Amino acid sequence: MTRLLETAKTSLSPAEAFAAAGDFENIDQWDPGVVRSVKRTPGEVGVGTVYDLELTYRGRSLDMSYTVTELVKDEKIVLEGKGGVVHAIDVISFEPDGDGTLVTYQADLTLTGIARLFQPLLNGRLGAVGDAAGNGLRSWLRELQAHRA
Repeated sequence: MTRLLETAKTSLSPAEAFAAAGDFENIDQWDPGVVRSVKRTPGEVGVGTVYDLELTYRGRSLDMSYTVTELVKDEKIVLEGKGGVVHAIDVISFEPDGDGTLVTYQADLTLTGIARLFQPLLNGRLGAVGDAAGNGLRSWLRELQAHRA
């Protein structure tokens, strides 16, 4: 398993940060590895909501399906992703931090099938994916702050 862990501080309230980053349909706005995210389940986001993602990694396309497995409004969302040779558990949490929010994004990635043999070799490359997602999240939250002000 490879764990990606990124944090971002924002002046947005936990409710505002959750409304933006807690909806996985927005992940393509901040994670450069995600080409497209489509919410497949109608209605409000909740346990059981499904998202279809198209990702790109080193020039290759990968389709994944993510399902919300836990949701605590304005505090945390947990999603399980499956696709091809990847199984992922993503957790995005939102903690009050002074006048704003600390957003923590954690993704546990496990390669499956024969690909699992190569996971130790890919840890560094997958870490770079996490760094790019963290940088994108911080930048996107700054943009949202600027539009709110």
